[in-house]
Amino acid sequence: MAMKPTEEQQAAREVFVAGRDLALVAGAGTGKTSTLMLMGSATKKRGLYISFNRAIADDARGRFDWNVECRTAHSLAFKAVGKNYGPRLESSARIPAKQTARLLGITSDLMVEGTKITIAHQARLVMGMVRRFCYTTDRQVMARHMDRLNGLSAQGQDFAARTLLPYAVKAWDDIQSLDGRLRFEHDFYMKMWAMGEPVLPADFILLDEAQDTNPVLEEIFLNQTAQRICVGDPAQQIYGWRSAKDVMTGFPAEHLHLTQSFRFGPRVAEEANRWLKHAESDLRLTGSGAVDSRLGPLSEPDAVLCRGNADAMQEVLGFLDDGVPVALAGGGSALERIANAALELQAGRRTSHPELFLFNSWGEVQEYVEQDKAGQDLKAIVKLVDDYGAPLILKAVAHLSPKEAARVTVSTVHKAKGREWDTVRVGEGFAPPPATDEGRQLPMRLDEARLVYVAVTRARHQLDTRGLSWVGGYEKAMAIEEKDGTIGGIPMVHLSLTGQLQYTTSPLSRFMAEHLPGSGAVVSDYQRRIAGLPHPVQPVDVQYPDWPALGHAVDYRLRLSLGRPPGEAVVQGVHGAGLGQRHVGAPADDARMALHAAGLELLATVDEYLARPAALDDEQLSRLCFVAAHFEDVFRSGQFRRHNPLAGATGATTLDQLCADVPPYVVEDLRRQMELAEEPFKAFRSLPSEDRVCGPGFAGSADIGGADADFILDGLLLDCKASTRPQRLGRDEIYQLAGYLLLDYDDDYGIDQVGLYLARQGHLVLWGADEFLSRLGTKTSLGRLRSQLRTHLRAAARTAVWGSALGGAPHHGATPARQRALPKPSSAPTCPPPAATRSAASWATSAPGTLSTLRRR
Repeated sequence: MAMKPTEEQQAAREVFVAGRDLALVAGAGTGKTSTLMLMGSATKKRGLYISFNRAIADDARGRFDWNVECRTAHSLAFKAVGKNYGPRLESSARIPAKQTARLLGITSDLMVEGTKITIAHQARLVMGMVRRFCYTTDRQVMARHMDRLNGLSAQGQDFAARTLLPYAVKAWDDIQSLDGRLRFEHDFYMKMWAMGEPVLPADFILLDEAQDTNPVLEEIFLNQTAQRICVGDPAQQIYGWRSAKDVMTGFPAEHLHLTQSFRFGPRVAEEANRWLKHAESDLRLTGSGAVDSRLGPLSEPDAVLCRGNADAMQEVLGFLDDGVPVALAGGGSALERIANAALELQAGRRTSHPELFLFNSWGEVQEYVEQDKAGQDLKAIVKLVDDYGAPLILKAVAHLSPKEAARVTVSTVHKAKGREWDTVRVGEGFAPPPATDEGRQLPMRLDEARLVYVAVTRARHQLDTRGLSWVGGYEKAMAIEEKDGTIGGIPMVHLSLTGQLQYTTSPLSRFMAEHLPGSGAVVSDYQRRIAGLPHPVQPVDVQYPDWPALGHAVDYRLRLSLGRPPGEAVVQGVHGAGLGQRHVGAPADDARMALHAAGLELLATVDEYLARPAALDDEQLSRLCFVAAHFEDVFRSGQFRRHNPLAGATGATTLDQLCADVPPYVVEDLRRQMELAEEPFKAFRSLPSEDRVCGPGFAGSADIGGADADFILDGLLLDCKASTRPQRLGRDEIYQLAGYLLLDYDDDYGIDQVGLYLARQGHLVLWGADEFLSRLGTKTSLGRLRSQLRTHLRAAARTAVWGSALGGAPHHGATPARQRALPKPSSAPTCPPPAATRSAASWATSAPGTLSTLRRR
């Protein structure tokens, strides 16, 4: 007998029948498949249900009505493209790496930082680049598609990636040919299909597990004109490390929830809700399943769920010691490979293991994970080998039972996704978030909270949470930290605009949710306006582009094109790098003095350029702007971060040297972005000087921890976004624009339009200010909203001060550099001409030869 739909399921059906797009957030065990079946049976239109997993698609095929076709994305791609490559798939047995190298023309070993990458390993890396490219929405193979190589510096990684890129391009050309000779894989025709921008043969599309969608499938789904329904649970997004994307959260559609779980009862639901809160999800579950569902210790559960492979092996060894037949989900091949690799390295031989092949000995691996932050992902497995020994691990793997014969299944949470057991114990590998040196509790990472949420929702009857016994203490510590609205000891009202938008409980976020609740409508309109735009320009021949610095640098280039300097944050960064308080990671004192001198020279050079624009060419400007971006990063972050080139300064560092060290890809990337900006910024450049305002602060900036926009151009508030995935801009970016608009309390700037400039596509997306606010769901006037926000923020500030007086975290002087407010603008609502803003003499005496030395480069 068919189960009667819940009210939530009926509501989803009604949205579907009305023909509207829908994002259905379905918590663990809430009957998402039966809800999709309810939709499919409500119409005679042609439907297409898509899952990434064949077993799920096969199961769904037997449950949906005749009008809904159930397919995997790969089966759709095979029908359209892959069948043409059938002979290659059939004959495409694994080709030895040396033969692949011969086909690609790789003829010699590659030396990188004194380490040899053999011909065979180069071939493996090249094919890995192609596979990773096939998991992305990129339109060409790029250096950054190469996997990270443990044991190399960032510079070494880039060198290897640039060297191998031409072979990867050649490999992709071979793969696309019907007569190609390289191994042909299923993901290859999937990518080819996606690049053809297919139109799916259906009136409506049902996308399952949308919180962990392959980016290739995501792009296809979002580009469809048919009715689109995506279902999943963003709180179960646990494959981000594998490039999977959450399609749901920013999907421009109506959002509904399924909250009634039929898998477990109220007590397990209560535990699930605890972790949903830590994952910052607004979903809350009610348990309508097993009435005896409970929490309590288990001596022999059906399943033990662990954080990672190392923790899983510890559990396996414990059960084997007790004589309990135990299975390891997914088998023990990964652990077997790491143990064999350890034995090879311990014997002084090289290994072919893809994560360890660059090391000459096990000692080098141990040193790497202890001294290099990049090696932290290997630390747990290295500790496992060191604690138990590779022979014991191999012996344990050999004694694993098949799942049918096991009394206990040990699994990582990732492998347990989509499964359930009667009784489950959560393993010991989940650790509480650390505290700072001052004893302040740091908040839990959202990806860790999501992982635990998945773990605690696998049990039907009994859940053992002893492995999470630390959470009560953590919650008490965080309650103290969050007293009176604080984060890390800082009142939320003192966070910057963008900082507050990261927390739904911040004063600014609460104001937006109450007064401007329609961000989804604006996001939907934005998505409609960018449909069909060309793919963004981006660096091709570098593995790790410095995206934040590139974003700041193009902003500076645009400001300079409008006759304005880079902005006050760069000035503050110059002084902070040299003369301010000593930041975390700062180089020695003599290096800081050299950086200060170089920074002053940079500012003076920019001033001279603004006075005489012919003094520098585009390449010189790009190099200066990229260096300036790293000075701003010191100011914003309050530290010299690991990858900031300023952190490696010496007493002999000069501006010339910093500019010479700017990578070539930066110059090329900025050149292409400025070419795209030529047409959209032409009208802005012709505006009167007083109408070209760059880096404006606002009257309300002082009521929070700072807010400085990019441009106000003749009443247009414009924010520059240099994202390579503009489709993923959403709620926060819309509320950022709204925040700037409302913080101009006294209408100093006369803002009558707001918009985004997509720098990598050269495209403007603009709204009238009144239209923007209307789409955001308010009928209140702009002036009234500004007054309400001022009252709201100042009340929050008074509460923060009162809380501090009562023993809460003091806020005076506690705000980190990245959250400090920039200096308020002068009473005039426009930026004065550059020469009046400051002169080179206001920073330092003139540096002779500045322009001439740059010209010589």
